[in-house]
Amino acid sequence: MQLPPGPETPRLYNMVRWIARPLPWLDELRAQFGNAFTLQLPRAGVPIVIFSEPSAVRDLWTGDPDTLHAGEANIILKSVLGKDSLLVLDGDRHLRERRLMLPPFHGDRMRAYGDTMREVTADEVARWPAGRPFSLHESTQAITLDVIMRTVFGVGSADPRMRPLRDALVKWTTLGTSRLGTAVLLMTPPEYADNIRQATQRGLGRILPWAKLVRAQLEVDRLIRDLITARRREGATGREDILSMLLEARDEAGAPMTDDQLRDEMLTLLVAGHETTATALAWTVHHLLEHPEWHDRIRAEVREVGTQELDKLVLLDAAIKETLRLTPILPMVGRVLAKPATIGGIAMPRGSVALACIYLVHRRPDLWPDPLRFDPNRFVGKKADPTTYFPFGGGVRRCLGMAFASYEMKIVLATILAKVDLANAPGKKIKLVRRGITFAPSGGMPVMLARRY
Repeated sequence: MQLPPGPETPRLYNMVRWIARPLPWLDELRAQFGNAFTLQLPRAGVPIVIFSEPSAVRDLWTGDPDTLHAGEANIILKSVLGKDSLLVLDGDRHLRERRLMLPPFHGDRMRAYGDTMREVTADEVARWPAGRPFSLHESTQAITLDVIMRTVFGVGSADPRMRPLRDALVKWTTLGTSRLGTAVLLMTPPEYADNIRQATQRGLGRILPWAKLVRAQLEVDRLIRDLITARRREGATGREDILSMLLEARDEAGAPMTDDQLRDEMLTLLVAGHETTATALAWTVHHLLEHPEWHDRIRAEVREVGTQELDKLVLLDAAIKETLRLTPILPMVGRVLAKPATIGGIAMPRGSVALACIYLVHRRPDLWPDPLRFDPNRFVGKKADPTTYFPFGGGVRRCLGMAFASYEMKIVLATILAKVDLANAPGKKIKLVRRGITFAPSGGMPVMLARRY
């Protein structure tokens, strides 16, 4: 099979470039090779074809999920989230877990968390200092972590029972998204991760550079299992949190979830449910501060509509969507081919990897005129094509928490805009930096509190 051309540089060199400067490199590769190119990396051992053509994206969204394995493409997350995480499953197991986990993230159950989101945000905003810079990204992380902990466990991170887990999660994610943690995540073969983790806990392994990361991960694991055990003992009947609902859930065969499955899904929700949303919130504020005309228009909209009638916050919704177009949190989503298939007109062999590149598609000038310009008007009164705009992925594997994250972002941003004016911290230039597999504003995005209302 004739795959599209790509860089002929050594695999290890490609990996180093992917870790160090991924997005500029993607721009260079598309300029050199076009909208589909093949990349070889040391860990994959198979060809990786990166697509930025809508026809290829459509093939990935509409193709047979038994052929196009999204879970296998996410195998890098197995060592972090566990073998039973929804994100690394395919086939019948993925459908089973998704059906069990879907109800809390839609409809009335999701909207019931609105008041909690407003309360958590208001409390955090009240703590923002006057007269000195502070990290907005750290604040949005605190907000989204508290929201997801209340959603998952029914109590917030300030509750004495939750504080150890909150502190352990913050420590683990901080270490895991550092340069060292990113290198460990991207370079460690998943099949050896457990062995490496066990070896790190013994003898000289305890002084290895990544030993703190391993210990932090094990502590998070222990605390989540303790909470599952305690909830089983207390009883889950009548509770509205996700853990309780999953404890009582049964699949089509009447089987419950095991403790291992619950642990992996709880961890997936806690990590994916706060880190990505917090980063998207920080980026949205960044773009609004960089474009005062949009900041003023959206602030006026919030003051006119309030924070309750979210459907009427049209400009705010458009600004969030434009943020996710211009600065997507994840650069691409992938599928591993369990059988030979044709993607975007290219015949690909079994075992190869097809990646739909969110970053490149969202910046194509033929699809998005003047693509580097922040312009929420692109989304006002318009429905985006899922083959040209897909910050949450697409097809049957579109992010389970998309509606929840969008709902939360609107409430948090509306609450912030209603209560304060922010300004960029003087002398600070915000750049896009890698944090694990996501891309965030540099330096925690320092801002200043300009005014309270």
